[in-house]
Amino acid sequence: MFGHFQRKAKHAANRRLNTLHALADTVSRHRPVWMVSFAVDETNLSEGLRAACASTAMLLLGNLLHNPLFAWAAIGAFWTCLADAAGTNRMRFASMLSFALLSTLCGGITAFASGAGTLAATAAILLFATAGAFARVWGAAASQVGILAATACVVMVDKPMHSVRDSLLFLAIYLSGCLFAVALSLTVWRIHPFGPSRMALRAVYGRLADIALDSARLLRRDSADFGLWARHAATYRGQARAALETARKVLAKVPNSRVDKRESYENLLLALADTERLFAYLIAVTDACERGHHNLREPQRAARVLSALAEVLLRTGRAVSEDPGARRAAQAGESRATLAALQRRLHKLAGALELALGEPLSLKLRADSLEVEPPQRRETGWFQAAVDNVGRAWMTLKANASLQSIGLRHAARVGVAVTAGFMIVRTLHVPFGYWATMATLLILQPSIAGTWPRSIERAAGSIAGGLLAAAIGLAIHSPLGISLIVFPLVCATMALRTVSYSLFVLFLTPTFVLVADFAAPGASEWGYALTRLGNNVLGCSIALLATFLLWPSREPVDFRIRLADAVAANLDYLLGALRHAGGADTEVERLRRAAGLASNNAEEAFNRLRLEKLESSLADRAAITALALLRRVAGTATRMRLAANKTQADAALIEWLAEVSKEIDAQLRSGRQGAQQEAFPRQHLSLVEADAVNQVAHLRRLLVEKTGSLEEGVAKPVLS
Repeated sequence: MFGHFQRKAKHAANRRLNTLHALADTVSRHRPVWMVSFAVDETNLSEGLRAACASTAMLLLGNLLHNPLFAWAAIGAFWTCLADAAGTNRMRFASMLSFALLSTLCGGITAFASGAGTLAATAAILLFATAGAFARVWGAAASQVGILAATACVVMVDKPMHSVRDSLLFLAIYLSGCLFAVALSLTVWRIHPFGPSRMALRAVYGRLADIALDSARLLRRDSADFGLWARHAATYRGQARAALETARKVLAKVPNSRVDKRESYENLLLALADTERLFAYLIAVTDACERGHHNLREPQRAARVLSALAEVLLRTGRAVSEDPGARRAAQAGESRATLAALQRRLHKLAGALELALGEPLSLKLRADSLEVEPPQRRETGWFQAAVDNVGRAWMTLKANASLQSIGLRHAARVGVAVTAGFMIVRTLHVPFGYWATMATLLILQPSIAGTWPRSIERAAGSIAGGLLAAAIGLAIHSPLGISLIVFPLVCATMALRTVSYSLFVLFLTPTFVLVADFAAPGASEWGYALTRLGNNVLGCSIALLATFLLWPSREPVDFRIRLADAVAANLDYLLGALRHAGGADTEVERLRRAAGLASNNAEEAFNRLRLEKLESSLADRAAITALALLRRVAGTATRMRLAANKTQADAALIEWLAEVSKEIDAQLRSGRQGAQQEAFPRQHLSLVEADAVNQVAHLRRLLVEKTGSLEEGVAKPVLS
């Protein structure tokens, strides 16, 4: 009886979670224009709780000791959690400790320089802002540490130091907060070696569920046209491919000691292989759905089955993300049984979907061969690893010691812009002026396309966050109350930083305002909020001006080349699918992945170019159509591979497609006209082969016969 009620409660909880996921998906589709990024499945509550515990503990200690300087320890703990590079414990320790020491040393030097005068403070800001931005050339982890250390400098410049004794006390308190966060992260709050991999796989299943849910939504709409399905493919298939590549990278970072000794690692590889097969299956299904209601046997039933399929995918993602090693053997066995039952359910739904679509598509999971193998890795000792890293860092430094280096030019731009912002706020005596310089430092990106959306999101998040801070300040006045309310704010800030930059800034704003209130009680909360808002707008304005006026770096990639790569990759996949129709050849799987990555790269380059131009043109519409057609070609190729009736295409069709591919490639890469191919006769072709011929013929007309529209505007290379 108890088991029956337990199962009912579990099913009810699953339904609530699926409802929340559907609500989040709806919010994502209808979010405000300024909220550029939104990925709700990437919420990391564990990171949020860890940072909240570290920061709140420092505030409570300061409240107990009646020492407002511990607000700086809380800020240091928060920044140290932000500097966590993830990955192995060695990587995490190196990144967090590096930030703790660098921010203390450089921040202390900046504070001493500020005490010596404006000229010395300006020189320190220029030096450390430039160095922090230049750290980008050494990778994401180094960039994160460098920018955060520079942030500490631009904040501490507003706390000039004159007395050595008081200065050392202040830096010791700040460093204690940083070290406390390091200790908390690597002892009490350790990340399980397989934790990031499980969360990455759960995110993949979430993206696959998005594909199924949105396909069901479009099937229920009689008016769903080519444009809606094209946006669906570009958005959801692009996100799924990106999530799959992230999961591959995370799995490749699992330490060898865990790879060799844990059965869990092989299970995670099998789960990743399953997601690849599910992704291919959903591509084929959506391509079949796209043909329209009149071509489908039971479109409404297909929509219901797709919704049920999305629910099972979400449940599978949650089951995969659970760690069976952390539970008793009986519970681990129950988890494996749950996964097996979910797989059977997926196969059953796939059969129902095949009948509803009238399309012979098959789903096969857990094949004998393992198709996902991470690269071979060699772990070394601490000393040797440090020597190797220093050698690689030196080679990277020499490679970027040139005016042609985008990294060096970006660092110079950041240094000049942040220094200019500092001089403005110092000359005008703007209170809390470090908020303006901090905004400039964090917003500026190497290209115009990167700075625009970040500045919009920061401005919007600051407005909402300022209002939230003012409302909290009116209700809470005591230092103890401030310490406690900071806990959920820091938790939300850290948990949502990978979900949306707007949400990150929204909760970051009241966090900093309240911590500043802790350090200087009695001030006006409205004053803090309005001051931060004004300074953020000033910082955004400086960043945008620097982006356009200081050595602007535009999209360095020729979109025509990216488009040519995408065309070649997708047509290679189509040819591979024709040669191995209905088969499961590993080489064709590689071609499918390459096609998806090439389409993603071309779409990202195109979107960056449109952000730089801030306008639309005929060339843009031609490029959008071409990219949408490539997604259709990939879908048709996948339908061929998964078709239950395995048929081999004739050699004439394969030869024609190969020649058209060469013709398009020559036109896009060199502008020369190749030998024009005649239309391929569509008699005796199967339905899926006829779809492929129609799509390729349309693509050829767009890119070869009407190529003049692509020679101007978006397709023209925009070089730095």
